[in-house]
Amino acid sequence: MPRFIPAAAALALALVGASVAAPAALPASAPAATAVGEVSLDALPQVASGAAGIERVSLVGSTPAATATIKAKYQTNVSATLYSAGSGTKKLATVPADYTVATRTAKKSSDGKRIQVEYKSKTGWITLSKASRVSLSTKVGQLSWKASAAKNIAKWCSGVPIDTSVNYMNQATAQVSTSNGKRKVTEKINLSTKTNWGTALNPNHPMAVSIQYHECGHIMQYRAYNYDFAGLKRAMDKVYGTSGNTAGGVEHMADCISEALGAKRKGTESAGNGVTRTWTSGYGGKCTATHLAAAKKIIAGKRV
Repeated sequence: MPRFIPAAAALALALVGASVAAPAALPASAPAATAVGEVSLDALPQVASGAAGIERVSLVGSTPAATATIKAKYQTNVSATLYSAGSGTKKLATVPADYTVATRTAKKSSDGKRIQVEYKSKTGWITLSKASRVSLSTKVGQLSWKASAAKNIAKWCSGVPIDTSVNYMNQATAQVSTSNGKRKVTEKINLSTKTNWGTALNPNHPMAVSIQYHECGHIMQYRAYNYDFAGLKRAMDKVYGTSGNTAGGVEHMADCISEALGAKRKGTESAGNGVTRTWTSGYGGKCTATHLAAAKKIIAGKRV
């Protein structure tokens, strides 16, 4: 739950199952304010089973057309199968999401649904609907964690600086200050690349995406209320209610914004060795039709 407090003070956030002090309102006379919306990886279950650390890699190995000029580049939007031919189901490899591949032939399958590309040391075919054409200046290889997260929220939070670290709590902040009669707003999103049990978190895992949407949701809340943090809190508490609500309306409505954007907030999957792990994103509260309608207004830049 964010606490709206003067200047550079920090927010102490309590998560699911923790006791929470009532949030402090921003003094009307405060010349500057900071809002912070957080989700802790230490208290919030997350899944990274099978997830690996992400780093940019270069195209390696040789291909039949290795010396030919690259004619185009494509970046996968989701993981994509690298097929051995323009038709058929024989699989050569799986190209992860947010990976840029090159084509030196620009050959498309007879039905126009696949294109021939190079992935590491292999030449094969990917489905065009799972990739987007990008500039020739785009580096071949995997996007960084930060770049993948920025891509995921670009539609709503384009340009908001993102910092990533294995030690970060997930949070969205907005600081407002005034100098010489001019107001300055500084927004920022911090995201953790690691689960609380120490494994890497893939930036495109449903849990990671839901957290990215949640934090972007806070930025949209701040903007909709013109950084009136006290007014935002009153409005969100009114919509969501406070009875039995330990996290507060601002946090729960960020969950509902995440859900309205299409995030998956719960999941169950194998953690290996016969262990099944169930995770929940956010604060676990249910988003009713009323909450989702309010969330959609915030997404549209309107107040509720």
